[in-house]
Amino acid sequence: MKRTTFTALGLVAMTFVACNTSTKENTKTIVAEEVVITETIPQETTTQFEEKAMEDCISYSKILNDIKLMEIAEAQRVSDSIAAAELSLKESLAKAVAAQKKRAASPEELAKRAQEAELWFETNYASAMKTYNATYEGLRVKLTTEGTIYEVALLVNGEWKKDQQLMKHLAKVKVTNDLAPGKAVAITVKNA
Repeated sequence: MKRTTFTALGLVAMTFVACNTSTKENTKTIVAEEVVITETIPQETTTQFEEKAMEDCISYSKILNDIKLMEIAEAQRVSDSIAAAELSLKESLAKAVAAQKKRAASPEELAKRAQEAELWFETNYASAMKTYNATYEGLRVKLTTEGTIYEVALLVNGEWKKDQQLMKHLAKVKVTNDLAPGKAVAITVKNA
């Protein structure tokens, strides 16, 4: 370092001298003084170096721990956000299902489904009922969840009486469109 400094200073001095001197006609000598620059480098003991290195390692470790804690906190925040969204969706879905069940159990909806079931029965079994000669005031047909008949009763003199022959007669009928109500239903048809 000292040699480089002295070399650089020497070159600067020579350049200065060369630039400020004139030709032989005007001879003036400039004396250059040697400039010595000394730099003091702080000396560090091994113990001081080790202490400083240990402090650097500790601060680096703290920074890494802080970064890890921030990453964990962010992951937890995202996880909590997802859990909250899922809970909100489940609650909304439960409310929608409850509202749908409430609508399905309303008298208007029950009457509408009963009317649809009666129309289905009339469409598919009207001709079979005409060929079955029986006097009755009303007819009650019970259907499974798949729409198959499992019980038939006739209203005769204000009393429901099961009729196995009519059930067998209705079982032979080919249905043009299936009825799958999703739960067991009973269709009651009054004789006109």
